[in-house]
This record gives sequence, structure tokens and C-alpha cells, in this order.
Amino acid sequence: MSDAQRIPLADHVADAVALLAPVRGVEVVPLDGRAAGRVAATAQRSRVDVPGLDNSQMDGFALAAADLAGAGEAATLPLGPMIAAGDAPDALAPGTARPIMTGAPIPAGADLVVPVEESAAGRFDPAGGGDAAAEVTLVPTSVASGRFVRTRGSDTRRGDTVLREGRRLTPARIAHLAACGVRDVEVAAPVRTLVLSTGTEVRTAGEGTLAPGTLFDANGPGLAAALTEAGAEVMHVGAVPDDADALLEHLRAQILAHDADLVVTSGGVSMGAFEVVRHAAAREGAVLAFPKVAVQPGGPQGIGTLAVEDRRVPWLAFPGNPVSALLSCELIARPALGAPARRRLRLPLQLEAEETSPPALEQYRRARVLPSGRVRLVGGPSSHLIGGYAAADALVVVPAGTATVRDGDLLETLLIPGGDS
Repeated sequence: MSDAQRIPLADHVADAVALLAPVRGVEVVPLDGRAAGRVAATAQRSRVDVPGLDNSQMDGFALAAADLAGAGEAATLPLGPMIAAGDAPDALAPGTARPIMTGAPIPAGADLVVPVEESAAGRFDPAGGGDAAAEVTLVPTSVASGRFVRTRGSDTRRGDTVLREGRRLTPARIAHLAACGVRDVEVAAPVRTLVLSTGTEVRTAGEGTLAPGTLFDANGPGLAAALTEAGAEVMHVGAVPDDADALLEHLRAQILAHDADLVVTSGGVSMGAFEVVRHAAAREGAVLAFPKVAVQPGGPQGIGTLAVEDRRVPWLAFPGNPVSALLSCELIARPALGAPARRRLRLPLQLEAEETSPPALEQYRRARVLPSGRVRLVGGPSSHLIGGYAAADALVVVPAGTATVRDGDLLETLLIPGGDS
């Protein structure tokens, strides 16, 4: 296939998104540890103001600024009853102060808090709980209205959007939602997925010493991890030889055993004599297209469905080289599963010598972001160099139309988990 016949990556991603749309669902989970890492399926709004009332930022004395002489000047005021967190205090009597604890509501008539450290005693009376004395002498460093008062709604207003669709639920977001009165959240349900490596030469690590011509399977474990991180529920990881009938028999059996929603395979999609996924596509019930995508690595792709009883199960078929397989999962499966988009920055390259790139393709190079803010390529561009990918925490995007990149070039950089951090 000529470069002119390749399809843009964005078009292939759109096809994958459409393919998986019918099998993506939602579920409701409680707002606790089980929600961590899940992806919001709907937006959430705050049910309350946060904080819900004006309250004290400090242990101290609530009073009106008008009753203080000025910053640094002593003022002695009668004391009213102490206010603790959870109290519903009466209005402040004019010309008085009330001891108040951190988080306690500000009484009507008060507009600032003088911390206990700025009282003549410098502390509350431990025996009397702070209100044993009939009066208090304050020497405030500031008499500004609003001092040490957390105003109602200063964090979040009722009705504010506090979670957007597609955002991952982090511990801080869970805490914020809880503060806003949210009890449970609607999240993307995990897509039940099968992962299968193809190739007569493939062995699992537990099979012992490799015979000549064989290799350990990197794609099965790697894709299972990548798909799990993208929100899928991986039900089965396996490998099959270059036998189209065995491949389809294995897939159908595992789909039925696990009620799987998605098949992801690696290998067998290129132009060789033993491309098992291509051969399987010629069998009854398997409908796949094999576009060439204008990307390197990962150009050969397969996409379609497999008939199993009364339904058609989506099938994403990735190339067999481990970097190509993982990059395909990153660029195609993640958005199709609805995983949050990675952060992208434009960063300058740090290169000792210029590097080439195929002008007709969008190239993704493994890289590390340096403390200087520059980005350094890790390893070469070849799709078998999984060690370089393992050391990377970024993917540098060399756009189509670029034949050479040089030191200092600003390129879009996709930040990924990993590397030595």
C-alpha cells in the first residue's frame, strides 16, 4: 500500500470509538474508595454551599471590627458564651466578644476573628474552656473586617459543576464531591475484554527455557495492563499459534465463558505469509478491515467484529511488535474505551545529533522529560525496542511532513506513566 492510501490516525480512532460505543455502559458506585480511579459518566453539581455558613478559620474571639480601637491597640471586651463547631449561636451582643473554635459558625453581628494568640493571656483558660473570665483583653495585629472568617460558599456554591464527564475520580475529587453532598456517582462501566497474542513462536514466561526461534510473550501482559489502566476489565489473557481456525475457536469459547464485550489481539495483521488474523477474517462470522494508518510505529491495523451466537463482538487487532501493540493501545483503544486524555505539552528536544522521520507518517518516539523541561529521546524508533518504552515517560509526536528533527525543536509531547520515576 502506498503512503497516499494510508488513513489518518484520527479517522481510525473515530472508527474504533464508534465500534465500541454499543458495548460501553455506565454504573453507579458509592463515593468511597471503590470510586477511586473510575471515570465519571455524567457531570455532578454541588447540592450545597461549601462551607455551608460563615465560620472561624482560627481558635480565637468573634467580635465586630467596630469594637476594636485599631491594630496593635489593646481593647477589653465582655465575653459571651463560647461557640464550638456544630453550635447554632445567637446573635452577638453589641460591644462583646465570644470565644470561638476553628470551624465554629460566626454569630450574627460579628465580622472578624481575633486569634487567641493576640489576647493578653495568649491562650484560653484550660480550666474554664475559654470563657471562665468575664472579659478579655485583645491586642489585634489587624482589625480588618472578614479577618479569619471563612465565608459561606467561598469554596463552592450550590449548583456549581464539581465533576465533569470524562474526568477521573481522584482522592481530592472524591473528597470535594462528598463535601458537596454527593453520595454516589455514575461512572463508566468496565468493558469486559479478552487479550490474545498470536504466533506459533510465542511462549509464556512460565514455560521455562526458550527453544530456538521462540520468544516470551510481551504483548499479552503489556496489553492487559494497558487496557486495565484504560478502564477495561481484562477477563482472559492467552496465546494461540498461527492457525486461523484455532484462533476463532479459542476466541468464541472465551467470549462465551466470560461474556466478553471486546476482543484485542496482537500480531497477524501485516502482509506476511502467516498473518493469522487476516486468514481468520476470511472465515465465516469474522468481519474485519485492515487499514494502513499513517503512523509509525503501528501502521498495520485490524478492526471489525466476530459473530458469537446472536451478537457481534468488537475486535481490535493490533500489530505484533511489542512497541507497536502498546502504542496502538495507547492511541486507539484508550480513546475508544473513554479513558481520560493524556496531558500534552509542547517541549523542546534535547538531541546530540539530528534524527530522521518518515515524512508521510506521524511518528511517535519514546522519550523522557528532563528536569530542565526539555525532552530527550529514549532508544531508537524500531518497534521491537520495548526496553526504551519501559524507560519512557513521554511520547514525542513528530508530525507528518517532517523529515528531520533537531536539537531545540518544539514538538508536541504526550505524557505517559512510566520511566524511572
